[in-house]
Amino acid sequence: MKKIARITVFCFAFLMVCSLQGWSQSSPAEAFKNVTIHTANGNTIKSGTIVWRNGIITDVGKKVTIPFDAYVLNGGDSLHVYPGFIDGHALWGSPDVDEDVETPDEPGNPGYGRAGIQPERKPSELLQADSESLSEAPKEGFTTAALGLKGQMLPGQVDLYFINGEETANLLLKQGVGITAQFEEAQGQAYPSTTMGVMSQLRQLFNDAKALQQQEHYFASVSSNYPAPKKNKVLEALYPVMDNQQPFYFVVDTKENIERVFKLQDQLGFDVVIVSGKEAYKKADELKKRSIPVLASIDLPKEPEWRSEDEDEDYPEITEEMRIFRDRQEEAYKADIQNIAKLIDSGIKVGFASNGLELSDIGKNLTVLQEESDLEDEEILRMLTQSTADILGYSNQLGNIEQGRIASFTVFSKPFMEEKAQALYSITDGNITEFEHESSEE
Repeated sequence: MKKIARITVFCFAFLMVCSLQGWSQSSPAEAFKNVTIHTANGNTIKSGTIVWRNGIITDVGKKVTIPFDAYVLNGGDSLHVYPGFIDGHALWGSPDVDEDVETPDEPGNPGYGRAGIQPERKPSELLQADSESLSEAPKEGFTTAALGLKGQMLPGQVDLYFINGEETANLLLKQGVGITAQFEEAQGQAYPSTTMGVMSQLRQLFNDAKALQQQEHYFASVSSNYPAPKKNKVLEALYPVMDNQQPFYFVVDTKENIERVFKLQDQLGFDVVIVSGKEAYKKADELKKRSIPVLASIDLPKEPEWRSEDEDEDYPEITEEMRIFRDRQEEAYKADIQNIAKLIDSGIKVGFASNGLELSDIGKNLTVLQEESDLEDEEILRMLTQSTADILGYSNQLGNIEQGRIASFTVFSKPFMEEKAQALYSITDGNITEFEHESSEE
């Protein structure tokens, strides 16, 4: 009996301690210690510690008390931890577009699907979880992505996911953060077949959606025998954009197409996020005036071949005409590659979107961006993390390593912009994934 009494007293005391410490009915804590922590605001914590429990960071800093029940990984002061990168508009896991299409019986009225008008489609219903990109993205530092769908004019919704290979399908954070839009005409011989046709079709869709919504409201408010409006999932999918509850994630690059988005916005009144925006710097003042953010592409312009040739600055073997041409080509190349830096300098919120860019190109393109533009490592990190989280509406949950944030970060072998930096661990919504790398001689 005495033995049982001692056990009872011990258990009671233990539960009291757990309750006071906030451990009751929770998962064990996890921690990394002796690591260099890089925050999105440019601060660096050397020999730091991160503790998280139930997917939430509970403590971070130099002097951190690690809970007794924590599973601890020791970085040995050689590992670097960064907030998980966020892709603001990725196409990972999207079904491919069927390019083998026939001419419809009525090319001028081909139907919504054939015209590329599919705003009702949801990545959460179509996601190919076995996509290689969903497994490779965490190895590049990505823990979160707004996933869109491939297609034409209105290919579908944008859903926000934590990214962790095939587990991604079960890690939906938010459905319907927006709808993808682009000036992509219908395939083959079908309307809309021009950019002007796409603009006209979009106006008509808004008018039709507004009319249907009004009919639904009237039907719900009257007691007479008013016929029920016919359901239309395509038009109904546009209601949140029409009511400014969702933005269009408008994929545009050229100055002219960005101006077309402005014109449509003035006419239809939707909120918008520019995706890609390779020439967005040319409209920076107007973007700033309209408070339009940009999820920028790093699909950089091709470097002129002659820049890598082994010749001196005076080009002694070329004509004056060729020298003038090269100077203009150089000026255009530098202007385009400094797009992101110019947007940031203009006070525009700039995040990141791969939007179909191969994962294998992201690292090397970031290096080129760093070398050829005025961006510092801290600015690139902020673009990949906190700024993208801000644009997606998750500024307080994602994008940085702070107490109270979701535990989504990546542990690298060295600073992420350095050559041969490798992701060793990915922590996605609190879950650890360790990556295996082939050892190589220095």
